[in-house]
Amino acid sequence: MITEHPITTSVTKLTDEAAEHNARARAYALRHTVKTDNLIPATVSYQSQGRLLLVGPEDRIRRAASLLPAGVKPTLLVTEPVHDAEAADLEAIFDATASLDALTLREPSLTGYLGQFQLTGLNGQGERIELAAICFPQQTAAISEQPRFDLVADLGRVPLFALERPPVGYLHLFDDDGLAERLAGQLAELCALTGIFDKPRYFRLDPEACAFTARGVPGCSRCLDVCPTDALKPVNGRIQIDPHLCQGFGSCATACPTGAIAYHQPDANTSGDYLLRLLKHYREAGGEAPQLLIAAENEREWVESELTALPANWLPVWVEESASLGIESWFAALAYGASAVCIALGDDAPASVRALVERELASAAVLLAGAGLSADRIALFDTDAGEPVSGQPAVALLEKPLKGDKRENLFAAFDALWQANEGSREPLAVPHGAPYGSVELKEADCTLCMGCVAVCPSRALHAVGHTPGLNFIEQDCIQCGMCEKACPEQAIVLTPRLQPVPEARRAVQSLKAEEAACCIRCGKPFAPASLIRRIQQKLAGHSHFQNEAAARLLMCEECRVKDVFTALAADPAAQLKI
Repeated sequence: MITEHPITTSVTKLTDEAAEHNARARAYALRHTVKTDNLIPATVSYQSQGRLLLVGPEDRIRRAASLLPAGVKPTLLVTEPVHDAEAADLEAIFDATASLDALTLREPSLTGYLGQFQLTGLNGQGERIELAAICFPQQTAAISEQPRFDLVADLGRVPLFALERPPVGYLHLFDDDGLAERLAGQLAELCALTGIFDKPRYFRLDPEACAFTARGVPGCSRCLDVCPTDALKPVNGRIQIDPHLCQGFGSCATACPTGAIAYHQPDANTSGDYLLRLLKHYREAGGEAPQLLIAAENEREWVESELTALPANWLPVWVEESASLGIESWFAALAYGASAVCIALGDDAPASVRALVERELASAAVLLAGAGLSADRIALFDTDAGEPVSGQPAVALLEKPLKGDKRENLFAAFDALWQANEGSREPLAVPHGAPYGSVELKEADCTLCMGCVAVCPSRALHAVGHTPGLNFIEQDCIQCGMCEKACPEQAIVLTPRLQPVPEARRAVQSLKAEEAACCIRCGKPFAPASLIRRIQQKLAGHSHFQNEAAARLLMCEECRVKDVFTALAADPAAQLKI
């Protein structure tokens, strides 16, 4: 006879009861927490008339043409030699498509998106021409815009779009295995993209907050490095986003250190408000140790199947794309009362998006350690590793949703966690490239020219105001590097780190200050005294800076101009020499 140990039985019952409580609390929270997304979001439109371009070896594009739905008449462009000259059905395919002429261009280049594809290439004379203008000449005179292809099926060995996620309306197929079986279905899906289509405008762009460049000095390019669709381009010193190419992965918004690019479907503050209410409802229903699982809507089937094997305290948070919620949202969730946050990335996630999330997680691990928490409180969702985060208890430290900008929200959440857990007081070594850090100044080399202040996008570096001096606020520094590049004396060195003590991080630091040189005529402070002395020393023997001209070095800009014209007014002969 087997006798159950009374302590073991009690623990098992307690565990089962807690799981039931959590399951009921999860159901209550998910049922009663309504998302407040914009029901009528800004949209981007595509218009397609179904004009299809088939590109690649002639045998492959003719095979594809023979499989097209009835009524579709494509344009054929040969860009490569015949792929399989020994194919048994080659002659039959050419006979079936004999009514279609095949054009030839060298070095093809494809740009655009659904309804607006443009292909150019070199003709026999070596001239680069636009293919659509040749194929649809009757439209050139009828409309003001140049004709375009609506859809492109690329059957070449090397895709014309070398992107992780090519634009909507473009299909690349080259794999020989099972090509015929898959080609007909995929071509039918492609040709179905005829009509007018709308999609959300996923982003909001604030050019004034962007740190890409200032006064010709290059700075931050984090967003350009992580876009899998090549929707971002630098144009005349500013970042521009093509909404037709953007597919809403959110990596640019997550990478942007200033919040100049913000996800808009929904925005971060709306998402934060939902997280707060979800966790609040879960606790009100008696749930304990809630763990959030952030997952994209297109991964719902896979994630929900995995949730059945996880404890009942896991709360799914469905978003447009997993990377659309960044580190500020992760830390806000912990401050709202989550015991852990997991991010689900499917196997088909673009490599650039996955690399970005992993970099953000590396920064999060450093900040978590600095706040006195274990690194597994924020992690990637890994089904093979079992339950990937610890079931540590959590306390709601913030009762209201954070409504600041990206960095304000991150540091507000971090500070709440740091204070509650008595975090580290030593500067934290953040990963290379993280947008946190300090500035070291070589005082002996600095002339207080304020070139660094002129390019600083966040005003982390700023002038003192009433006297010559340079101040710095570490919390505002995004380590864009523009100050370092703009300094003519090479007196600035960036130091990646994060100061965990809120008062020290927000404090105004005086990097250098000195007495001012005051104008000898009006008494106004106009430059650092050391700079004027240095200029006097360098120009002491110069013929143009003697006597009265030398005295002008000690005047402000207004008095200097007045002094020059006063002398001219008293000397008519000098006026004739101008």
